[in-house]
Amino acid sequence: MNLPVGKSVISAVTVGMLMSGCAYEAASFKEATASLKSETAATNSSFVADHIEGNVSNAWLESFGDETLMTLVDEAQKNNPDLRVSAARVEKAAALMRLSRSGLYPHLNIRGNFTDFDYTTRDKGYLVGSVAWEPDIWGRLTTLNRADEEVMKSVAADFAWARQSLAATTAKAWFALNRDKMLYDFMREIVKIQEKALYVAKEREEIGAGTKRDVHLVTAMAAESKQMLKNFETMQQVDTRSLETLVGRYPANAIEPKGLTKMPPELPASGIPADLLNRRPDLVAARYRVAAAFHNEKATELLKLPNITLRFDMGYDHVYDTVAKLIGNLFMPVYDAGRIDALIAAATADQKAAIANYRSVVLRAFREVENALAQEKQLKERYDFLMTTEREYKTAYDMTVETYEIGEGTIIDVLTAQSKWIDAGITRVNIANRRLANRVDLHLALGGGFDARPSWNLDYAKTHASEKK
Repeated sequence: MNLPVGKSVISAVTVGMLMSGCAYEAASFKEATASLKSETAATNSSFVADHIEGNVSNAWLESFGDETLMTLVDEAQKNNPDLRVSAARVEKAAALMRLSRSGLYPHLNIRGNFTDFDYTTRDKGYLVGSVAWEPDIWGRLTTLNRADEEVMKSVAADFAWARQSLAATTAKAWFALNRDKMLYDFMREIVKIQEKALYVAKEREEIGAGTKRDVHLVTAMAAESKQMLKNFETMQQVDTRSLETLVGRYPANAIEPKGLTKMPPELPASGIPADLLNRRPDLVAARYRVAAAFHNEKATELLKLPNITLRFDMGYDHVYDTVAKLIGNLFMPVYDAGRIDALIAAATADQKAAIANYRSVVLRAFREVENALAQEKQLKERYDFLMTTEREYKTAYDMTVETYEIGEGTIIDVLTAQSKWIDAGITRVNIANRRLANRVDLHLALGGGFDARPSWNLDYAKTHASEKK
């Protein structure tokens, strides 16, 4: 069938521009994918730091065998206000995505007006049903909707990362509180020993076996230990309040610390860093933001093309009795003083920033894994050395006390041995806590989930976000 020349030209231009838009979209997606691949092409096939090969598992909380820890993390997931903020962001992003999608479909509206009523004349008013639609000829609305979908996915990934980070923070806070209790109990025993030593020093001074100088030295040492005892008590109170705030109990002051949790067996770590890109929610979120930036830039460029809107009205009018009309509007930017070009430049800058951010997040993730793996070995070796150090200094201290009590050696020998034993004991407890905290950091860095579910799953993240309403 032959079309009039005017319609033929319009149809040809429309098809040509539509094909141009589709070609551009494919190129943009290809470019985005290539940009992401280029960020990981230079990564090693295996982590450099020493590690055990194996798959990264979820449910890392269970590996510590601490029921109190499991309970605290569960409370934090339910009650933490910061996590509720993150969940609300998921809800908002999902709502904005639905708003964007609504622009792809026709809208039905009813308009009416009534100004007067007179028995001798007709009603002075109208009631019209209106169907409005913007045909997405160039794909701009579809592209915007895809951008909003990617944003929603990135926010959901942020929420999943917030959940994992909260679990890790809660675990480390619990370990720190237990460390405080161990240090407090240790120093309380030291104070008792020193008070006994002070009594002995005074008795020896009275019978002439000791000196006033010995009494002053022991008194000073006991006072120093009491000051450290108070410091550990304050640390325990501060860390209790921090943990209670995380889990939603503050200010109950009802969390009872225990001894430090036993260190779990060495953790397998996948030898392919690229696997990290799909496990860690923060990396997934950064990847979604790159895709959103490319879609936004594409949609912004399409602002230069004509915009067509259609509206069909049908109803009652006091002048015409009934009305039925089709209205078409065409908008074509001709000169806007560089407004659209500026918007394109801004969208392009956002695109570059998203790619640069992805590079930064990926490199940081690999560095965190490498650091945590290296710390695993170093902290274990330090802890083993400190176990020996503390044991030997304690033995030396006991022997020094025995010789001092039979009149051999000086009080300075006793205090020196005791001081070394105390320092070794405190350092050992601190290193034990650092080992536990580093293990948590390693789980987090590798992207393993804290429960039995997948560490990153879009539907799972959205479901948990809805539970935080």
